[in-house]
This record gives sequence, C-alpha cells and structure tokens, in this order.
Amino acid sequence: MIVVISNKLKDVIDSSKLVDADCKYAIGCYSAEDCARTLASFEMDYLIIDITALKDAFEISAWKTLRDFFDSTKTIILLDESKSYSSVEFLSMLITMGFYNFTKTGEGLLRLMQYPNSYQDVSKYQQMAMSLENRREREEEQISDYQQKIEENKKMMKDYLEKYQKGEAGSHKKDDTLKYQIKIGLLVLPILTFIGVFVIYFLGILVSNFVPAVGDYVGEYLYGELANTGFTPLTIIGIMLVMLFFSVYFVLLNAKIKSRQMTRSKFIVVPFAIYCIIIFGDYYLLGIFENLYKLFMFISIEDKPYLVQDLYGLSRWVATAIIFLYYAMIAVNNSKTIKFEKDLSQNLTIIEKFWVIDLIFLLIVPLSYQLSRALPQTNPIYHVFNTIYDQPLAMMLIVGLEFVLTILILLQPKFFKEKEYTILKEEDL
Repeated sequence: MIVVISNKLKDVIDSSKLVDADCKYAIGCYSAEDCARTLASFEMDYLIIDITALKDAFEISAWKTLRDFFDSTKTIILLDESKSYSSVEFLSMLITMGFYNFTKTGEGLLRLMQYPNSYQDVSKYQQMAMSLENRREREEEQISDYQQKIEENKKMMKDYLEKYQKGEAGSHKKDDTLKYQIKIGLLVLPILTFIGVFVIYFLGILVSNFVPAVGDYVGEYLYGELANTGFTPLTIIGIMLVMLFFSVYFVLLNAKIKSRQMTRSKFIVVPFAIYCIIIFGDYYLLGIFENLYKLFMFISIEDKPYLVQDLYGLSRWVATAIIFLYYAMIAVNNSKTIKFEKDLSQNLTIIEKFWVIDLIFLLIVPLSYQLSRALPQTNPIYHVFNTIYDQPLAMMLIVGLEFVLTILILLQPKFFKEKEYTILKEEDL
C-alpha cells in the first residue's frame, strides 16, 4: 500500500497517474512525530510526503524520526518550487539523513518507485553544498579582512589628522605653499645642484692626488671614458654620491609636503618646472652660468685632462639624475600610500600633464644620445638620436615649450580653483 501525505502540492499528486494506484491519503500539515504515531498501524510499501505537509521539515530531528519509523529508501519526497525547499543546503541535509528520493513532479514520484535513487545519483547536491559553504567561508574571511583594513585605515586617518591637521600644520595656506614651492625651485634645488657639482669636481681632484692616471689599473679605469659615452666611472660615482645627498633632502621635503596635504607628484611640479628652466633653460638658451662654474675651478685641473673639465655640462647631468631619483622615490612611496592620503590633493591638470611629457623629452633625448654613442655610428639608434640632438633648434624648442608651460602652471591658480580637503570623512577610505 502507498500512503500519501499532501498539503499545498495536492494538485501535483492528483494530476499524476498515482491516483490510479492503491493509495491512502492524508491531507494537512503535521509534525514528523504525528505522522509516525498515526501511521504506526499501517503496513506500507511506499510513503510519499508533500514537503509542505511537514511542519518541521527544516529540522534534522524530524527526518531522524521519519527514518527511524520507516525505510528512508522507500520514502519519496515531493518538493515545492520555492528556493527554501529546493536549495542545495536543504537537499544535502536530506541526503545526509538517508533520503535520496525526491522530485518536483508527479511523474517523478512514479519513476522513483520503480527506479529509486542511489547515493551516487544525488551526491552532486552535497558537493554543490560543500562548494557553496567553502565559498561562503572565503567571503566571510574577505569581509573580515576588509573590516580589519577599515579599522586600520581609520586609525591611520586619525593619526594623520593628529599629525598634520593640528597646530602649525593646520595653518598652512595655499599662498604659503606656492611661495614654498617657488623657493625650492628657484633657490634650494639650484644651490644644491651647484654644491653637488662642486663635490664631484673636488672628488676628482682628491682621487687624482692618490691614484695616478697612467701606469695604474685602477686609475686607468676610473678616469677612462665608458664606451665613448662621455661618462667616466669616477664621474658616475660622484653623481651617485650627490644622489645620496639629495635623497636625504627629499625625505625631509616629503614631511613638508605631507604637512601641506599634497601628494608628492602634485607638489613637485612647480619646483621642478622652475628648476628645469634655470638649469636646462640656461644651458640650451642663455649660457649665463658658464662663467659661474669656471669660478668653481679655483684649483686648476688643466694639467689633468683626464678629469672632467665641463662642470657646466656636468650640472645638467646632476639635474637629470636627481629628477629621476625623485620620481623613483615617488614610485616606491606610492605603493605605501593609502587611498585617503592620495586623495588629499587633486590630480595633475592638463597643463601639468603636458609639462610632464615635455620634461620626459628634455631628459631622455640628451641621455639617449649620450648612451647611443656607445653604438657604432652606422647603428640606426645612434643615427636617430644624433640627428635630433645635433639640431640645436630641437632642444631649444623643447626648452622653450618648458618655459611656456611653466608660466602657465604658475598662472593657472588664477583661472582654475582647485578643490581643497580640509575635513577627511570616513567614506574617503
């Protein structure tokens, strides 16, 4: 005999061929214990349960009661279309309790009586449930990590506010920052460059007093030109010492930049724009400082032709090196900068972006030409850079554009009002 307990899915059963079989029907909503107690006196071949007829369908204890009462392999469960009764978690629970026969159609009921499911037929639902559980655990871990980062950023924001927005730091005004930028570009960087050139010049004299240029392997290497590039190992060592000196200054400068709530790349545009006009503009257009560098050479090196004589040209390479150094430090520091710090200042304007592009040409063209001299003169790379660099008009145009863009950068605050961040909100994280 087949016993059918139905409720909301009675129409599914009535529309199937099951109505032609020898069945006993019960209609309503019952607990598992009620079903077991009521059906205890019946001898059943199959038990068909409409899932909506079971009050405690989501409780494992209910299915344990039914399993202990009747053979789970001959119990067929008619599932509702709703997600709660069809979810892989619910089906996994049924499979764990030993109920492998479930379907959503009347035809499925008849099929399962003839060909009941085995565990292999329904194991996919448990695998899906396990996969879903693992994904949820990963998502919970990600949420936990995100919340932890939020808390860390809150703390960093609080520390940042306490460090840079109280006392003297909070009194910085935009006009004061612009004056500070101009001072760095107009005075600090040029003076440090002059000192750096003097250090390289003095290093050459000092080493030459102890290491002869002839008959000494070290001396021949130190003073010898590297692959016809115009650079000697001693000159490169000197430039590296100057870069080390400037790196200390840039670290100190970075603290000042933070106190003015600006990013490093935004702050340095004005100082470098002015600095480039002074160093490269004078080198390619004016030539005013050439006599100044000659005054540096108060110790004659005319009897030491193997030492660098062109201090004027050397200043250009020092400037190139420290500009590359600064942007390398930006690249490193940006990887350690949290988002709200980056947002303290605006992105580069279109004028400043053009200035950056022009600066790249200003630095790369002479350096590429110098390095390409190591190649045979028949090499096309050497030919390209030699052609560009040998045209005085080309470098004059690049420097002239640099001068025009610098003027526009200095004037743009009068025409474009930038946003200011005075209060950092939590949503800025």
